[in-house]
Amino acid sequence: NCWFGNFFMLKNIDVFWGKVLAVFMGVAAVYVALIMVAIVYASAFRFFGLAYNQYTFPFIEYGFIFILFLGSPWLVRNRGHVYIELLTAALNESYRGSLSRFICFVAGLVCLLWAWYTWLLFVERFEDTMAFDELRAQFDIPLWVSTIPFPIGFFLMAIEFFRFTVLSEPMHTGLAGVASDRIELEDTQRDLRESD
Repeated sequence: NCWFGNFFMLKNIDVFWGKVLAVFMGVAAVYVALIMVAIVYASAFRFFGLAYNQYTFPFIEYGFIFILFLGSPWLVRNRGHVYIELLTAALNESYRGSLSRFICFVAGLVCLLWAWYTWLLFVERFEDTMAFDELRAQFDIPLWVSTIPFPIGFFLMAIEFFRFTVLSEPMHTGLAGVASDRIELEDTQRDLRESD
């Protein structure tokens, strides 16, 4: 009973955590749309020689960093990031699972390492009250604003990579190639099984 209760609680935590990451991805998606609107706004106003809000450019530029690090953990969780299955596709299922978990463990460690170093960078810039973005000096944007998404994103990606080390289904499925190739390969494999 205790084991079942713990499992059920972990399952609920995992579902909740997935929703949190989906919200981050949703914020990133909305930011992409806002960047598109901001580009059209700034371009149109410049074309017609009209005055426009100068903060549009930092909003766009900083947005790319925030989008990347807000959306990446969700992509890792859903296997939406770029990863190569050349080696894992060549192995049988038992070895593939072990190798996949090892790869995810190493990826998680690398993300933790980057989270730590980017956290130190953020703290250093946050504590330096005179550190401003030199490229956008006229806006007085503190330098730490451009670094805060790094440790957050890397830490969340580390959690997702470590998650794949304990799941029953590993990250790597053994199907090499891009999604359309995988679908074609799955269809071919199914056809071959049915013909036997």
